[in-house]
Amino acid sequence: MCSSSPRILGFTDIMASNRRRVLIVAGEASADRYGSSLVERLHSMHRPETLDFYGTGGDAMAKAGVRLLGHTRDLAHIGVREALAGLGTYYRIYRRLIKESVGKPPALAVLLDFPEFNLKVAKKMKRLGVPVVYYISPQIWAWRSGRIRAIRKNVDRMLVILPFEEKYYRERGVSAEYVGHPLLENFNPDFNRGAFLGRVNLDPERKTIAILAGSRSREIGYILPTLLEAARLIQRRIPAQFLISAAPSIGLDPVRNVTRRILGKCEDEGAYRILTEDSRDILANADFAFVKSGTSSLEAALVGTPFLVTYKISPLSWFIGTLLIRSPMLGLVNLIAGEKIVPELYQKRATPEALAGLALEFLEEPEKGNAMRARLAEIHEQLSARCASETAAAAVSSFL
Repeated sequence: MCSSSPRILGFTDIMASNRRRVLIVAGEASADRYGSSLVERLHSMHRPETLDFYGTGGDAMAKAGVRLLGHTRDLAHIGVREALAGLGTYYRIYRRLIKESVGKPPALAVLLDFPEFNLKVAKKMKRLGVPVVYYISPQIWAWRSGRIRAIRKNVDRMLVILPFEEKYYRERGVSAEYVGHPLLENFNPDFNRGAFLGRVNLDPERKTIAILAGSRSREIGYILPTLLEAARLIQRRIPAQFLISAAPSIGLDPVRNVTRRILGKCEDEGAYRILTEDSRDILANADFAFVKSGTSSLEAALVGTPFLVTYKISPLSWFIGTLLIRSPMLGLVNLIAGEKIVPELYQKRATPEALAGLALEFLEEPEKGNAMRARLAEIHEQLSARCASETAAAAVSSFL
């Protein structure tokens, strides 16, 4: 019986065997951006060839060097009903991650937001003896606070992006660090109203309202129709024009289809523009904005444009959510401020009449807009104290 000669290990083999594997899990578009920035920072701190990232994310994380076992397009859902429809996909991707991790456990698991999925991953990683760093906290201070027990048991370090969260977690026995908000990195809105509106053939002297209805097709279906109806009511009162954001994650067609269906032949059809420009540039060149609740509302605050926060979802999902929510305010900006500085209108309260009425108050009473701008500037200063990706990368590196 012949035996083969042993293969001599080369430099590439030795380096591959010494690479530290890092599981990193993101489940939606903003976490994909933040995850990619974190990976790039870690590569700059540790030679890229010494780290092997795998997990779930989107195109940005893949470009940063993460080997994807699941894509955010298959994981991002809104509401309870919509998430239930995707349970099979969730489970398949979860099993894929665990299978990849059991044979050769990673040196570290880094989990970004996406709590329903990631808290299960955290539990499994702890059973494997893998340290867990959670970046971008589940909003347990707002709803389902009982999850603190699982976090305390399975998360070694919580990296939070809102100032009040650090104290919240520490008081409940979780090691937590405020790292700053990653949204502020490379945050340079294009404040050039004349040039920006001129490029899309709109009048810089005319009152301009931005419409940010969401970055998912279902959000557009639920939220945009009501915002367009509100826009028509505003137009009947003042000569306004509207910038409708079409997020890269959904493209022009879903937004265009809803817009055509709702507006039809409106009184001033030329006053509407559907734009694929960065949402922060759209906000920077508007006088007021309708903004979907979530990260986009914080982006509006950091730009400094007066706005209101709104949201609509399926009645069943909303009903279930109201049973779980404990915070008197839902808007991130108001939570950070500790008071309601931005109007919030959700679900049944978010009627075209109510939305248009609030917008007109700010458009017709400049002092109201100026007062909100001053408070938003304070929020910007508070959140810009630290570079999130840099601080988070330093915290993650302490586990490698």
